[in-house]
Amino acid sequence: MKFRIAGIFLVIITIIFAAGCVASSPAAESGNQDAAASMTVPLSQADEATSKNLDEYMTALDDAGQFSGTVLVARGDTILLSKGYGMANNEFSVPNTPQTVFPIASNTKQFTAAAIMKLQEQGRLNITDPVTDYIPDAPRWKDIRIYNLMNHTSGIPSLGGYCITDSADIALPELVKRFADLPLTFEPGEGYAYSNNGYTTLSYIIEQASGLSYDDYLMENFFLPLEMTSTGPDNARDVFPNRASGYNTMDGKQIHYDLLNIHNLYGAGSLHSTTEDLFLWERAFHTPGVILTSPSLDAMTEYDYGIASGVMNNRTSIGFSGHVLGFNSGTSYLPDGDVSVMFLLNHDRTPMANLYEDLPAIVFNESYSLPQKIDQKVVSLTAEELGEYVGIYPSDLDETWMYTVFTEGNRLFYTSDVPYETVELFFEGNDTFFMTPESADSVIFTRDTNGTVNDMNME
Repeated sequence: MKFRIAGIFLVIITIIFAAGCVASSPAAESGNQDAAASMTVPLSQADEATSKNLDEYMTALDDAGQFSGTVLVARGDTILLSKGYGMANNEFSVPNTPQTVFPIASNTKQFTAAAIMKLQEQGRLNITDPVTDYIPDAPRWKDIRIYNLMNHTSGIPSLGGYCITDSADIALPELVKRFADLPLTFEPGEGYAYSNNGYTTLSYIIEQASGLSYDDYLMENFFLPLEMTSTGPDNARDVFPNRASGYNTMDGKQIHYDLLNIHNLYGAGSLHSTTEDLFLWERAFHTPGVILTSPSLDAMTEYDYGIASGVMNNRTSIGFSGHVLGFNSGTSYLPDGDVSVMFLLNHDRTPMANLYEDLPAIVFNESYSLPQKIDQKVVSLTAEELGEYVGIYPSDLDETWMYTVFTEGNRLFYTSDVPYETVELFFEGNDTFFMTPESADSVIFTRDTNGTVNDMNME
């Protein structure tokens, strides 16, 4: 299965008032009065124009039914846009704001990797240490080094730890024990396979090396010093202020996903946060000496420890994305121009690739197009015709992750291993399906020389 990815990412906070334009500036509408009082910087005339263009773009995306969440865009410490769009909770008409809290899913991994580098700086471990120095009862892992976990070259499969719908909390030692005896998918260092279980293992190593729980280590070393007051471990049962509800579209209407206990993901994806907190993190993270030393930061960037580095529109971009049912997150930092882009979403079908491309283009005064409302039409197929697409298709990210395509009467669905979800597909013609009428995302099936469907590609 092949994915068209903008740059590298589809597979992190100050408030600014414009002089004389406080009431109308989108950057001033975030509502974070404490931050605004302590970090007020007036927008220049050029920045004010950029701010309005960013807001115009996001408003058009919202009006097109393709965005619900919060977004923050900044150049250096100057916030150009910090605003919520759509509803945090549709039942009670609660709008999204920059203070709305969302699960960040795999964006948690950058905090986990940074914690490992911090422990190395503190002399409590070395990333070249064998994993079995900290987890001795895992003989299959005797050749795995800590850095193999950090850049997904350990061979530990991503599946087999727990099902995300498990409601019970699982203690970290027990969770690691569940997958420690699984066969490796390749010899350590001899391949690449994205592994959530690898990052769960890093959580356990952090606990063993620090003497603190994973959550407490992050809190004491990162969140409290940076005053990231809305960032912490997530649990489906927890009740806390400003929490967003997650949605998808089914049968032409919005639906809730069942609550998921992502706490059991630990360092692979257990945190929640806000765009404001993620901006505090990103500014500190990319300033050597605040969170990590230059050698540690350079190593994370060069070897993709918890983040991904690449080129987007001829500029280096550093960041990551995350997805858990009903929620998406994206972070991107562009050193050329010192530009930060981050967004947190509470609806599954958002064109994230466009955000990674278009928001920086607006900041750099490059060409872009305003989002347009999409209303794709369903083309009817018989059950027999839909049956041609039934099958099991591997993901490019990890060939052990499968997409199972099946029919129910005259309807076609797929169920994916990662993320674990079931999605309906609607035929639009030419072996192409869409997932929701308002989204440009497509699933394209290909055929072999005999005309038999043999692959499934997402674009």
